[in-house]
Amino acid sequence: MTAHSLVNTLDPADPAIRADAQNLAARLDGDSPVEAAIRAMLDEVASGSPVVVLRTEDEVTPAQAAKILGVTRQFVDRLCEESVLSFRRLPDSRHRRIRVQDVLDVAAEREERRAGAAALRAAIGS
Repeated sequence: MTAHSLVNTLDPADPAIRADAQNLAARLDGDSPVEAAIRAMLDEVASGSPVVVLRTEDEVTPAQAAKILGVTRQFVDRLCEESVLSFRRLPDSRHRRIRVQDVLDVAAEREERRAGAAALRAAIGS
């Protein structure tokens, strides 16, 4: 698998970048899923939030996976050790690489569990 990097990094702190993102988002007026996703991304940049675009087959380090999941790197290590999160080791190394799609799958499972727990709490509380 080849590594891909962004040619340009957009600095959302730069007022010109934020204005460009806002102008582009305003020009997208369709309701297609692609336009909605791009508009949401541009709105985030326009509001000053950093945005990272990754392909699902790209690989990330455990620290990067932790950032995506909003957990600690140690928790990601535990998910790997418990075979909850698939990974591969770099040749002749202890370092791990995790496919972005696998991280997104774990994130979706965690969100489903959270939603189920919230529904149970709401049902018990009513």
